[in-house]
Amino acid sequence: MRAKLKFLIIAIILIILSAGALIFSTQRKEVETETKTIRIEPVKGLKLIVVVDNYPDSGLKTAWGLSILAKTPKNTILFDTGPDPNVLRDNLKKLGVDPGEIDFVVISHEHWDHIGGLSYIAEARPGLKVYVPKGAGGRIKVHGLDIEEVDKTMEVAEGVAVIGWLYGPPAEEALAINVEGRGLVILVGCSHPGVANIVAKAKNDLGVKPYLVLGGFHMTGASGSRCRETVKRLIELGIERIAPIHCSGDTIRSILEEEYPQNWLKCHVGSIVEVSASAP
Repeated sequence: MRAKLKFLIIAIILIILSAGALIFSTQRKEVETETKTIRIEPVKGLKLIVVVDNYPDSGLKTAWGLSILAKTPKNTILFDTGPDPNVLRDNLKKLGVDPGEIDFVVISHEHWDHIGGLSYIAEARPGLKVYVPKGAGGRIKVHGLDIEEVDKTMEVAEGVAVIGWLYGPPAEEALAINVEGRGLVILVGCSHPGVANIVAKAKNDLGVKPYLVLGGFHMTGASGSRCRETVKRLIELGIERIAPIHCSGDTIRSILEEEYPQNWLKCHVGSIVEVSASAP
């Protein structure tokens, strides 16, 4: 009787383990389906303008923050808005950019130095669509704007995608534009989750080789060895041009200028970057 009972217990355990393995297999398949690559068609060219940054240039206001204008043949996108509505307004005016041109705004994360200019956008373009990371909508409260929370990577315009958030903290998303003959141009706010991690996610989610990354790398005070590791990792991912501004720190900029001049793209407030298959 004991032998039969022991056999019955073993049989039950094997059935439970088999069922568990089947459930695990099914769950894995569902996850793979959910993370399938999103295909976006390339645009012919792209123009980037650094509207707000703390690296100075004569004639424009500087502030601790970030805002970049991205212009494709069909859309004009504002990525982040800097810390101050007056700085954003004055710099856009000096750069000859009419806020009426802006089709939508993408906010990388909820920190003040990236959302402070939203009140000007609400005044100049009431009802404008603003994409923010999922969960941040309640903390980015600006009356008169159409706030949409983004969870997973999604196409928001032809050749343009918001890269679903990674956690830093805080939750942070990025903007990616697929340029014909070049690959992904990726704009990052502060890269709290790590700039290489953001680039890797963009590459994975869109299935396109990354070409340029521009924005804040969150590496102020980082050691030289850590900066070199980051540069090497970006190059391994396929990045050809690296443009750290805002919170990136001077160390990584110096290393790029001195040791990786072929990859270094010096930018500051007012910088204009043209990207196309024919651009040098």
